[in-house]
Amino acid sequence: MQYIVTKTEMQEIDRYTSGEIGIPEAVLMERAALQIVALIEKVNPDKGRVLIVVEGGNNGGDGLAAARILIEKGYMVDISYISDSTRTSAQFRLQNKILNNMGVSLKKTIPNKEYSVIVDGIFGVGLSREIKDVHRRVIESLNKKNAIKIAIDIPSGIDATTGEILGIAFRADYTITFGFRKLGMFFADGIDYCGEVICADIGFPSVVMKELKPQIYAYDSSDLYKLPKRYNNSNKGTYGRVAVIAGSRNMSGAAYLCGKAAYSTGAGLVKIYTHESNRVILQSQLPEAIMMTYDKYDGALSCIEDAVRWATVIVVGPGLGVDSTSERMLYELLMNSEVPLVMDADALNILSDNTELLKTTEVPMIITPHMKEMSRLIKKSVQDIIENRFQLANQFAKKMGVTLVLKDAKSIVTNGSGPTYINLAGNNGMSTGGSGDVLSGIIAGMIAGGLDPLEAAKIGTYVHCLAGDKAEKKKGKYAMLASDIISSIGDVMREK
Repeated sequence: MQYIVTKTEMQEIDRYTSGEIGIPEAVLMERAALQIVALIEKVNPDKGRVLIVVEGGNNGGDGLAAARILIEKGYMVDISYISDSTRTSAQFRLQNKILNNMGVSLKKTIPNKEYSVIVDGIFGVGLSREIKDVHRRVIESLNKKNAIKIAIDIPSGIDATTGEILGIAFRADYTITFGFRKLGMFFADGIDYCGEVICADIGFPSVVMKELKPQIYAYDSSDLYKLPKRYNNSNKGTYGRVAVIAGSRNMSGAAYLCGKAAYSTGAGLVKIYTHESNRVILQSQLPEAIMMTYDKYDGALSCIEDAVRWATVIVVGPGLGVDSTSERMLYELLMNSEVPLVMDADALNILSDNTELLKTTEVPMIITPHMKEMSRLIKKSVQDIIENRFQLANQFAKKMGVTLVLKDAKSIVTNGSGPTYINLAGNNGMSTGGSGDVLSGIIAGMIAGGLDPLEAAKIGTYVHCLAGDKAEKKKGKYAMLASDIISSIGDVMREK
């Protein structure tokens, strides 16, 4: 597990580490500089000329310390100090004094030279104002230069909490950040402007995190131990029964993808409840699944009655359609289910007209809306949700008593209480039809295997995106299909 911090949280971590724990800022800065140098050596093994551009804060101090170490290693380094203010931090002044004692001076402009590497040490995590005037012109010129570009901690001009551009931003190939990834690296323009993010350990003590308790966290490969356990003394009944209520007339794809994903995640049995017109193709595509179909209204209600009696967990909504029959099916399910529900797609579209229906059951519920579906559920614009996703997601989840998986380039999972999970895996090749159906099936398979619904939503979202990353390596981002994600689930789960 790894914490993802906001601008305010990172500033408090810095303050607490030095002010309360007593680790000197100069020690942290030296460690940061060593990490910056290690990255420069990696991407610039031929020791091409390096330009380090700084301002007078601690971010600039990191840059000065890195410049000193590079010079001692024999690199040709130019240091440009770009400032419209006389204010400097104590650590910047210390590093500048050391350089002066070594006979190294700072330049006031950007030299007209060719560089192999350009390092941005202008503004750090604390920036909250729009970049203008000389700083804007400098960043514009740096972005135009042909060199490997490295940002220290976060690209200058990217808001560390929101990822928004504050007037203009340095476009990095690599961002080396310290201690913890910053939230703004994963949203808005931060995703593209940060390039490859390297998170370097510079010695923030673990006691700091216990004391300050950041509110957002992510999983990494070390968390795959959370996957459902398999037992030698077991049978198909051991690993649960997933009911998939999905697919309207001649719309079988969503039901197929959801059902196969549940099986691929380890579910013991999957039973698909769908329109009669889908029977033949689903039996051909997924012969492992049990089926019950309906053609008319009464048959649809019989399917709900059977699912409620049979299942360990129920998925409802993928490709279901929005009409009087599907509305009644969902209503009966909410009234009568005694097992967890995973609701997606058309189930959410139905609920958007009356979200109070979510309060009619006490069984655990997981809902998995994308941004547009969330907009319909809470009657706010997509832009409002993008700008306030954590607050709105937590409020809605708590109010409705659900676990919410808010799907986006970086999905979040919350039940409205405690820290919020953010998923950092995945890639844009997963932006393809059926990917959400696969996620619903994976989460249901996790619940069937014995996981708590909240944990199933988190680890299921993570596995879904890890599988997407493996599929991208096999097929590429353009050619990836939802079925390719399913084919890669096993590769992920065998690695735990």
